[in-house]
Amino acid sequence: MRRGRFQFQIYSDLVLHVVPGFKDNYFYLLENTETHEAAVIDPGEAAAILELITSKNLELTHMILTHHHADHVGGVEQLHHKWPGAMLVCSPWFKAKQSWNEFSLTRMVPAQQFYLWKHTMRVLDVRGHTIDHIALSLSEKKSSPPSDVFVGDSLFGAGCGGLFEGSHSQMLEALKTLRKLPENIRIWCAHEYTLKNLRVAIMLQENNSAQKERLQRLEKFIEKEQVEPHDWVTIPLNMKEERATNPFLRWDEPSLQKAIDTHDDLTTFTHVRTFRDRF
Repeated sequence: MRRGRFQFQIYSDLVLHVVPGFKDNYFYLLENTETHEAAVIDPGEAAAILELITSKNLELTHMILTHHHADHVGGVEQLHHKWPGAMLVCSPWFKAKQSWNEFSLTRMVPAQQFYLWKHTMRVLDVRGHTIDHIALSLSEKKSSPPSDVFVGDSLFGAGCGGLFEGSHSQMLEALKTLRKLPENIRIWCAHEYTLKNLRVAIMLQENNSAQKERLQRLEKFIEKEQVEPHDWVTIPLNMKEERATNPFLRWDEPSLQKAIDTHDDLTTFTHVRTFRDRF
């Protein structure tokens, strides 16, 4: 699918609006169709979010931030000005801007849950890309397994976030947390990097047939539609496919370790991350 705004029915009363931003970002707006309320995740800029909320006559009740980078929080102040009562959710380690001193931040610790209207969000510790990064899983009910996870910049299609602040060991632990999620969970990441990541992953020469097939499938779409790699939408990602084709989730796979001559989880992950950083 070509890059553009689209919506996805999560539950009978919950619609996810995917809003593209900048060159390759995704911003997310959850709409409660019963109460006409909204929650935004990582609003990197305000204009498109404001337009969407206003056009649908919604009330913004939550702003949820995975980490502090500008392309994830750039719209917060403008949105807060219009909806000062919106709950602002972030990690305990979140690096708030000085201009946010008057904001009331709700700092959630890993494994903590909170209600998003009738549904449940759970905080996951995925520090590595930054040292304040969280992901958030979404369940229809408190007792239900998660159906969706919003991962920010911790996990991408066939990739993971670069290490701006954290260590390789921290990032590996973050990815171990994510890999434990159900294989049918829908993964909503914050950037469209899938094709570029696959082109690099294939250079590791793991001889991974699923990876090759995924790359070939995407290359055909790009050629047919004549678009740039970041202009072809690959979300939601699927955990089963990521486990099979994303080298950053395959640190313990003998085929990958053999291809790059490593023998333990951390060395394998570090090699793959260092290799990806060259491109």
